[in-house]
Amino acid sequence: MLANIIKTCLPLSLMAVMFTQGLALKPGELLAIFKDRPLVMLRSIFVVLVLVPIAALAIILLFKPSPATVVGLAILAASPAAPFQLRNIYKKGGSLVYLGALHLSLALLAIITVPVVLDLLSKALGFHAEVSVFQVGKTVAETLLLPVAVGIVCGAVFPKVADRIDPTLGKIAEIGLYVMVILVLIKTSSLLLKMDVWSYVVMTIFIIVNFGLGHVLGPRDAQERTTLAMESGARNFGLALNIGVLNFSSERALPVLIPYIILFAIISTLYLKWRARQTATGKRSTKPASSIVGSDEGS
Repeated sequence: MLANIIKTCLPLSLMAVMFTQGLALKPGELLAIFKDRPLVMLRSIFVVLVLVPIAALAIILLFKPSPATVVGLAILAASPAAPFQLRNIYKKGGSLVYLGALHLSLALLAIITVPVVLDLLSKALGFHAEVSVFQVGKTVAETLLLPVAVGIVCGAVFPKVADRIDPTLGKIAEIGLYVMVILVLIKTSSLLLKMDVWSYVVMTIFIIVNFGLGHVLGPRDAQERTTLAMESGARNFGLALNIGVLNFSSERALPVLIPYIILFAIISTLYLKWRARQTATGKRSTKPASSIVGSDEGS
C-alpha cells in the first residue's frame, strides 16, 4: 500500500514543484545570461559535467570503497541536474536566473553526457552499465524539462495569475514532496545499515569534494558561487536509480543511493549555514554589484 502511494505521488509532487519554479523563470533572462556571461556559464557547466566525474574516478581509485559503492558513485557522478534542487537552491540563497539557466542547460546536456560519462567510468572502473539516450531523455523530460517548460509558458501567458498562485501552490507542492521523501526514507531505512563504514567515509569525501569544486571555481557573486557548489554536490537521484535498476536491481542500487541522500542532506545543510554566516559577515565589505558583474566575466 505504502509503496503504491509513493510510486504514484512522488513523481506528481516533484512535477508540481518544478511547475511552480517554472512560473518564476523568465525566458529572456535565461537567454540573456548566456549572451552576457558566456565564459561563466561554460565554466560552470564544465565543473558539473566534467570535473565532478573526474573527481569521482580519482576518489574511487584512491580510497577503494566496496564494489557496490564504486558502481553507485560512478552512476551518481554521471547523473547531474537533481530536479528538486531547482527550487531548493533558490530558497536557500542561490541566484534564480543563474540557477535556472545552469540547471536547464545541465538537464538538456545530460541526455548526451550521461550515457557517455557512464560508459567511460564503467570501462575505467571495470563494471558494465549503460543507459540509452532515450531513457535519459524520458526521465529528464518527465521530471524536469516538461513541467518547468509548462510553468514558464503559463507564467509568460498569464503573469498576474502566476504571481498570485505561485507562492501558495509552491508551498503545497513542496510540503507534498517532503512528505513523500520522508515516506521513502522510512520505508528504506533498513538499507542504511547495508553499506559499510568505509564506504560512508568515501561517499562523504565525494560529496565534500564536489561542493569544493563548485565553490572554488564558482563565480565571484556569493549567490552564484553557492548555486554552483550546490549543483556540483547534488546528483539526480531519480535518474541514478533508473540506471541502477536497469543495469542491476533495486535491491543492489538502493543500499548505495539512499545513504547518499542522507549524507547530501547533512553536508548541504552545513555548507549553506556556513555560507549564510560568511555572506552576512562579508556584506559590510562587499564591492558594488556593478563591479562584481563586470569583473566576473574575466574570472
